[in-house]
Amino acid sequence: MKSPTFAYIATFTYLIPPLAGIWRFKQLDRPMKMFFLLCVWSLIEVTAEYILSVKHINNSFLINYYFLIDSLFLSVVYSYSIEDKRTKRIILILAMLFIVIWVIDELTFAVPGQLNNEMAVTSRIFIIVASILIVLAVMKKTDSLLIDRPIFWVSMGYVLYSAGVLLIFGLSNELLKIGMFYFHIAWHINWSLAIVANLMFTRSFYCRAKQQI
Repeated sequence: MKSPTFAYIATFTYLIPPLAGIWRFKQLDRPMKMFFLLCVWSLIEVTAEYILSVKHINNSFLINYYFLIDSLFLSVVYSYSIEDKRTKRIILILAMLFIVIWVIDELTFAVPGQLNNEMAVTSRIFIIVASILIVLAVMKKTDSLLIDRPIFWVSMGYVLYSAGVLLIFGLSNELLKIGMFYFHIAWHINWSLAIVANLMFTRSFYCRAKQQI
């Protein structure tokens, strides 16, 4: 089945944050430079997914590894974004716990050729919790407006996207069994949220306030 036009648009928006990062690279601090690399990685991964889907090659294995790399990469960005030791420690513990769960799940429960629903949901929950912790840390110690903090836009972009696709990722394999029509409806929601999140990530590169708190 031919990919919907909306899928092309959503895929294209993954290019916007890296371009903004390149344009603003000299003004970025260390955490945002790391986030720029995460945006580049996301662009490469999503492009690879798209190419495989066009060639009618199963890309679920790529998506399953994306859940791990994206979550851990983001936790590193978050850790460098704040100085609060307690929040750093909690995020580190959550990241280590996530790695253990991912490895166990891959070795015991994962089904080859299928999206790993359990880890898709787990990764989104991990990202939501870590993002909220970062926003709370920013709110406690910042003297400037939240919208002037790059990490605020990053965190809220991830919260918005992850919360929105939580149920979609969890039921994706069941939706495929019901029919592609329902799967595409759900994935249009995913693509819509991805577009909004990418625009929020782009906005983060144009903030004025210093990143680390």
